[in-house]
Amino acid sequence: MLVHEVCNLFLSHCQYNKQLSIHTIRAYKQDLACFNKLTKVQEVQNFDKNQLKYYVSQLHQMGLGARTVKRRVACLKSMFKWLELEDIIIVNPFHKADISLKIPKQLPRNIPKSNLRKILKSARAALNLEKEDSYTASKLKELIVKPKQLNKLTSLLVVELLFSTGIRVSELVNINLLHISIVEKKILILGKGQRERFVFLTNKEIADLVNAYIIVRGITNPNHDYLLVNSRGKPASSHFIRKLLRQESDAAKVDKVTPHMYRHSAACQLLESGVDIRYVQRLLGHQSILTTQLYTHVNDNVLQRKIAKANTRSSIT
Repeated sequence: MLVHEVCNLFLSHCQYNKQLSIHTIRAYKQDLACFNKLTKVQEVQNFDKNQLKYYVSQLHQMGLGARTVKRRVACLKSMFKWLELEDIIIVNPFHKADISLKIPKQLPRNIPKSNLRKILKSARAALNLEKEDSYTASKLKELIVKPKQLNKLTSLLVVELLFSTGIRVSELVNINLLHISIVEKKILILGKGQRERFVFLTNKEIADLVNAYIIVRGITNPNHDYLLVNSRGKPASSHFIRKLLRQESDAAKVDKVTPHMYRHSAACQLLESGVDIRYVQRLLGHQSILTTQLYTHVNDNVLQRKIAKANTRSSIT
């Protein structure tokens, strides 16, 4: 069977059988397109261990980052494992192939509290909300009288939700109105691998803001049940949300902030506040606690500063 044929079959399997997210499918398409371009063989049965090593060396020669190379190799490994299970190939080239790739550990980047305060203050100011103003539907309906003005409220809600819940931007744009319970103050999130979990609106202000947004979004006449909308009433995309966050960073005059940095900040704040790491893992939707443990390294920096400030040795000298 030809290489490009099995690649298409594998993508269909991932999309319809495994029901992977559109983001994963998009990444797999890029990875396999690169594989199709660089491989020297046409028949997949002829792709052996030596060809695999050659392909990895070609990826490195392209100047790709270590994470990109590892992702492309991981995609290929998944495909050949599936080909082996389906008896399309007899010998899997990944068997006994020494192609381990080490990636330097990169600590998550969070947002300084001072910048978070500036962003929140700027987002509220854009809506002419005074410090003492609450997020009531009646108040926000007074401020949002045109569909285009809703983008400012969307920005505020996005900032509040990303930081308070630690959800991914892909999860944020897929929140359905049917999955929100204002009474129970929780939202059902559909995460990676179609895994479900709840995040919680523990702060009354944020619960009020979500409730108010649900009411005010009606100004755009949306014909769908996604929570977030753009000014035309269409579902808000991840690209649209990233654009709003860039604008908020600029307006607050702080360094660029990405959606994932809000997620990092949420995790760090929870751990710093003493929340058990297993609860943080569950809230963030990490399948492995090893992923969550990355944040303990960031938290150690805070611990070091606090211990230095305590200066316990001074009490015995």
